[in-house]
Amino acid sequence: MSALSLLTSRAQTLNARVGAVTLVVGAFMTLVLSHTSMSLAPLRIITLAIAAFAVWSFSDEMGIRKPLNRAGFIFFCIAVTTKVQVSLGVDPHLIGRYLLLYSAFLLLAVLFWSVAFLHRQRELKVVGAVGLLAAAGPVLVIVVGHVVVGVGAVFGVGSLLEATYGAAPSDTSFVTLVERIFGVWAYVAAWLLWRGHIIGGISTAPSSA
Repeated sequence: MSALSLLTSRAQTLNARVGAVTLVVGAFMTLVLSHTSMSLAPLRIITLAIAAFAVWSFSDEMGIRKPLNRAGFIFFCIAVTTKVQVSLGVDPHLIGRYLLLYSAFLLLAVLFWSVAFLHRQRELKVVGAVGLLAAAGPVLVIVVGHVVVGVGAVFGVGSLLEATYGAAPSDTSFVTLVERIFGVWAYVAAWLLWRGHIIGGISTAPSSA
Protein backbone atom coordinates (compact mmCIF):
# COMPACT_ATOMS: atom_id res chain seq x y z
CA MET A 1 0.00 0.00 0.00
CA SER A 2 1.53 3.31 -1.13
CA ALA A 3 1.91 6.35 1.06
CA LEU A 4 -0.43 8.23 -1.30
CA SER A 5 -3.22 5.69 -0.81
CA LEU A 6 -2.80 5.97 2.96
CA LEU A 7 -3.35 9.73 2.73
CA THR A 8 -6.39 9.45 0.47
CA SER A 9 -9.63 10.30 2.19
CA ARG A 10 -12.29 7.62 2.46
CA ALA A 11 -14.68 9.81 4.40
CA GLN A 12 -18.20 9.54 3.00
CA THR A 13 -19.31 13.07 3.87
CA LEU A 14 -17.96 16.58 3.48
CA ASN A 15 -18.62 17.09 7.20
CA ALA A 16 -16.23 14.25 8.04
CA ARG A 17 -13.49 15.58 5.75
CA VAL A 18 -13.82 19.12 7.08
CA GLY A 19 -13.89 17.78 10.63
CA ALA A 20 -10.73 15.78 10.03
CA VAL A 21 -8.82 18.75 8.58
CA THR A 22 -9.90 21.16 11.30
CA LEU A 23 -9.12 18.60 14.01
CA VAL A 24 -5.57 18.35 12.67
CA VAL A 25 -5.22 22.14 12.58
CA GLY A 26 -6.69 22.50 16.08
CA ALA A 27 -4.50 19.72 17.46
CA PHE A 28 -1.36 21.17 15.86
CA MET A 29 -2.02 24.66 17.21
CA THR A 30 -2.89 23.29 20.66
CA LEU A 31 0.35 21.32 20.81
CA VAL A 32 2.44 24.26 19.58
CA LEU A 33 0.91 26.65 22.12
CA SER A 34 1.47 24.11 24.91
CA HIS A 35 5.19 24.80 24.53
CA THR A 36 4.96 28.45 25.52
CA SER A 37 3.71 30.29 28.59
CA MET A 38 3.23 33.57 26.69
CA SER A 39 -0.32 34.93 26.75
CA LEU A 40 -0.96 35.05 22.97
CA ALA A 41 -4.66 35.43 23.80
CA PRO A 42 -5.93 36.03 20.22
CA LEU A 43 -4.09 32.98 18.88
CA ARG A 44 -5.26 30.79 21.77
CA ILE A 45 -8.88 31.87 21.27
CA ILE A 46 -8.67 31.21 17.52
CA THR A 47 -7.26 27.75 18.32
CA LEU A 48 -10.16 27.06 20.67
CA ALA A 49 -12.66 28.20 18.02
CA ILE A 50 -11.11 25.88 15.41
CA ALA A 51 -11.09 22.99 17.88
CA ALA A 52 -14.74 23.64 18.80
CA PHE A 53 -15.74 23.64 15.14
CA ALA A 54 -13.81 20.41 14.58
CA VAL A 55 -15.28 18.71 17.63
CA TRP A 56 -18.79 19.65 16.52
CA SER A 57 -18.16 17.92 13.17
CA PHE A 58 -16.63 14.92 14.94
CA SER A 59 -19.62 14.66 17.30
CA ASP A 60 -22.03 14.82 14.35
CA GLU A 61 -20.23 11.92 12.69
CA MET A 62 -20.12 9.93 15.91
CA GLY A 63 -23.83 10.55 16.50
CA ILE A 64 -24.59 13.63 18.59
CA ARG A 65 -27.90 12.09 19.75
CA LYS A 66 -26.06 9.30 21.53
CA PRO A 67 -25.49 10.02 25.25
CA LEU A 68 -21.72 9.46 25.45
CA ASN A 69 -20.99 11.59 22.39
CA ARG A 70 -23.31 14.34 23.59
CA ALA A 71 -21.73 14.28 27.06
CA GLY A 72 -18.25 14.60 25.57
CA PHE A 73 -19.36 17.54 23.43
CA ILE A 74 -20.94 19.34 26.41
CA PHE A 75 -17.87 18.86 28.61
CA PHE A 76 -15.65 20.11 25.78
CA CYS A 77 -17.81 23.23 25.34
CA ILE A 78 -17.53 24.00 29.05
CA ALA A 79 -13.74 23.51 28.88
CA VAL A 80 -13.47 25.85 25.89
CA THR A 81 -15.62 28.52 27.55
CA THR A 82 -13.45 28.34 30.66
CA LYS A 83 -10.19 28.64 28.70
CA VAL A 84 -11.51 31.61 26.72
CA GLN A 85 -12.19 33.39 30.00
CA VAL A 86 -8.66 32.58 31.20
CA SER A 87 -7.22 33.91 27.93
CA LEU A 88 -9.21 37.14 28.25
CA GLY A 89 -8.16 37.53 31.88
CA VAL A 90 -9.69 36.62 35.22
CA ASP A 91 -8.92 37.68 38.79
CA PRO A 92 -5.54 36.21 39.82
CA HIS A 93 -7.04 34.48 42.85
CA LEU A 94 -9.52 32.64 40.58
CA ILE A 95 -7.21 31.52 37.79
CA GLY A 96 -6.33 28.25 39.55
CA ARG A 97 -9.99 27.26 39.73
CA TYR A 98 -10.52 28.09 36.08
CA LEU A 99 -7.49 26.09 34.96
CA LEU A 100 -8.49 23.11 37.09
CA LEU A 101 -12.01 23.20 35.66
CA TYR A 102 -10.62 23.50 32.13
CA SER A 103 -8.26 20.56 32.62
CA ALA A 104 -10.83 18.32 34.28
CA PHE A 105 -13.56 18.93 31.71
CA LEU A 106 -11.20 18.55 28.73
CA LEU A 107 -10.10 15.20 30.15
CA LEU A 108 -13.70 14.15 30.74
CA ALA A 109 -14.57 15.00 27.13
CA VAL A 110 -11.76 12.75 25.87
CA LEU A 111 -12.79 10.08 28.36
CA PHE A 112 -16.44 10.01 27.20
CA TRP A 113 -15.48 9.94 23.51
CA SER A 114 -12.99 7.15 24.21
CA VAL A 115 -15.68 5.10 25.94
CA ALA A 116 -17.90 5.71 22.89
CA PHE A 117 -15.11 4.30 20.70
CA LEU A 118 -15.22 1.12 22.78
CA HIS A 119 -18.71 0.46 21.39
CA ARG A 120 -17.49 0.56 17.80
CA GLN A 121 -15.53 -1.71 15.46
CA ARG A 122 -12.16 -3.19 16.41
CA GLU A 123 -9.83 -0.37 15.29
CA LEU A 124 -11.91 2.17 17.21
CA LYS A 125 -12.00 -0.09 20.28
CA VAL A 126 -8.19 -0.02 20.40
CA VAL A 127 -8.09 3.77 20.14
CA GLY A 128 -10.84 3.99 22.73
CA ALA A 129 -8.97 1.82 25.20
CA VAL A 130 -5.77 3.88 24.87
CA GLY A 131 -7.69 7.16 25.11
CA LEU A 132 -9.59 5.92 28.14
CA LEU A 133 -6.37 5.07 29.98
CA ALA A 134 -4.74 8.36 28.98
CA ALA A 135 -7.69 10.44 30.21
CA ALA A 136 -8.73 8.38 33.24
CA GLY A 137 -5.26 8.52 34.83
CA PRO A 138 -5.07 12.32 35.19
CA VAL A 139 -8.75 12.50 36.25
CA LEU A 140 -7.99 10.00 39.01
CA VAL A 141 -4.98 12.07 40.06
CA ILE A 142 -7.20 15.16 40.43
CA VAL A 143 -9.67 13.23 42.59
CA VAL A 144 -7.03 11.51 44.72
CA GLY A 145 -4.95 14.69 44.95
CA HIS A 146 -7.79 16.36 46.84
CA VAL A 147 -7.66 13.60 49.45
CA VAL A 148 -4.09 12.32 49.67
CA VAL A 149 -1.48 14.98 50.42
CA GLY A 150 1.54 14.78 48.12
CA VAL A 151 -0.06 12.82 45.27
CA GLY A 152 -0.95 15.97 43.36
CA ALA A 153 2.56 17.33 43.69
CA VAL A 154 4.07 14.19 42.19
CA PHE A 155 1.93 14.42 39.05
CA GLY A 156 2.05 18.20 38.65
CA VAL A 157 -1.51 18.94 39.74
CA GLY A 158 -0.57 20.01 43.27
CA SER A 159 -0.04 23.65 42.31
CA LEU A 160 -3.48 23.85 40.69
CA LEU A 161 -5.15 22.25 43.70
CA GLU A 162 -3.46 24.76 46.01
CA ALA A 163 -4.43 27.61 43.69
CA THR A 164 -8.12 26.76 44.09
CA TYR A 165 -7.81 28.31 47.56
CA GLY A 166 -6.78 31.66 46.11
CA ALA A 167 -3.02 31.38 45.52
CA ALA A 168 -1.58 32.00 42.06
CA PRO A 169 -0.56 28.70 40.40
CA SER A 170 3.22 28.36 40.33
CA ASP A 171 3.22 25.32 38.07
CA THR A 172 0.87 24.74 35.13
CA SER A 173 2.58 21.59 33.85
CA PHE A 174 -0.58 19.57 34.50
CA VAL A 175 -2.56 21.84 32.16
CA THR A 176 0.16 21.35 29.55
CA LEU A 177 -0.07 17.58 29.96
CA VAL A 178 -3.85 17.65 29.52
CA GLU A 179 -3.62 19.78 26.37
CA ARG A 180 -1.04 17.43 24.89
CA ILE A 181 -3.24 14.42 25.64
CA PHE A 182 -6.08 16.15 23.81
CA GLY A 183 -3.79 17.16 20.94
CA VAL A 184 -2.57 13.60 20.34
CA TRP A 185 -6.10 12.22 20.72
CA ALA A 186 -7.39 14.79 18.20
CA TYR A 187 -4.76 13.70 15.65
CA VAL A 188 -5.94 10.10 15.95
CA ALA A 189 -9.62 11.08 15.77
CA ALA A 190 -8.87 13.15 12.66
CA TRP A 191 -7.21 10.14 11.00
CA LEU A 192 -10.22 7.96 11.81
CA LEU A 193 -12.56 10.56 10.29
CA TRP A 194 -10.38 11.05 7.20
CA ARG A 195 -10.08 7.33 6.51
CA GLY A 196 -13.79 6.69 6.91
CA HIS A 197 -13.68 4.61 10.08
CA ILE A 198 -16.32 6.86 11.67
CA ILE A 199 -19.41 6.75 9.51
CA GLY A 200 -22.35 9.00 10.28
CA GLY A 201 -22.95 7.78 13.79
CA ILE A 202 -23.28 4.17 12.64
CA SER A 203 -22.07 1.51 15.04
CA THR A 204 -21.34 -2.11 14.21
CA ALA A 205 -23.46 -3.21 17.18
CA PRO A 206 -26.53 -1.79 18.91
CA SER A 207 -25.29 0.78 21.38
CA SER A 208 -26.09 4.03 23.12
CA ALA A 209 -22.58 5.34 22.32
